[in-house]
Amino acid sequence: MKQRALITGINGFVGKYLTRALQSRGWEVLGLGIVPEAGVIPCDITDQAQVKQALQEAGALTHVFHLAAQTFVPAANEAPQASMAVNYGGTVNLLQALSKHAPEAHFLYISSADIYGPPQYLPVDEAHPIQPPNAYAISKAAADHYCAFFAQATAQPTLRMRPFNHSGPGQADNFVLPSFARQIAAIEAGKQAPVMRVGNLEAARDFLHVEDVVQAYVLAAETGASDAVFNVASGAAVRIQDALDRLLSHANVDIAIEEDPARMRPVDVPEIRGDATALTKATGWQAEHSFDDLLL
Repeated sequence: MKQRALITGINGFVGKYLTRALQSRGWEVLGLGIVPEAGVIPCDITDQAQVKQALQEAGALTHVFHLAAQTFVPAANEAPQASMAVNYGGTVNLLQALSKHAPEAHFLYISSADIYGPPQYLPVDEAHPIQPPNAYAISKAAADHYCAFFAQATAQPTLRMRPFNHSGPGQADNFVLPSFARQIAAIEAGKQAPVMRVGNLEAARDFLHVEDVVQAYVLAAETGASDAVFNVASGAAVRIQDALDRLLSHANVDIAIEEDPARMRPVDVPEIRGDATALTKATGWQAEHSFDDLLL
């Protein structure tokens, strides 16, 4: 059977990259999304009846990539019930529907490295304790745990992917690197005063290019592995201040920096970087883009 994948959240930032990556390898791709488009089945993933109907409409599948999520930490902290409904409840709805309509499809749950919380050691591997530090991470950790339970309780082949920070062209500017880049562009165009509003610049994060991340998802899916969990990480941490300095070095105007309390997290992790050894051993995956590729 030809590889036939369903992507939830296909209209989103990562979904578009994953669609292109799969299609370039000859996969047939369709999706679930809020915005109706060609090849997209409209579906509110928090509605169990809609999810069941969408899976019936999708037909035979070899793989399901579950990207759909509320991903912005401040929004989750402000509305934790809504975040839990999407990130945990939506995952439960999807797995229950899959068990009835596509029980042999390989399910890839896109979790988050944020579920690890403050690291007890570095780099963080998959055995690290899960101690989510915010409402978003709590909802993702709950879904991650449910996927582990589901994989053991059923015959559904299930993988959990835990990506660290990733970015690239097209990402919303409520995330740190595109926020910096778009503020600089607006200042250079005279559309914003020469002042940048920033959050915690001392934090250090493990950044990846989105194209490397979706390549990890594709390679993991193609291994046929089941009931496994893989970090997707570069293994190196970059200070947010250093990232900002690199961007400012290419600006053609002088820009002042101001801290924005609204961009500060109540609980923030000073440094985190991941260990992707398990993924590399299973698939041969290696990040191909440098950090500068994200910025220039």
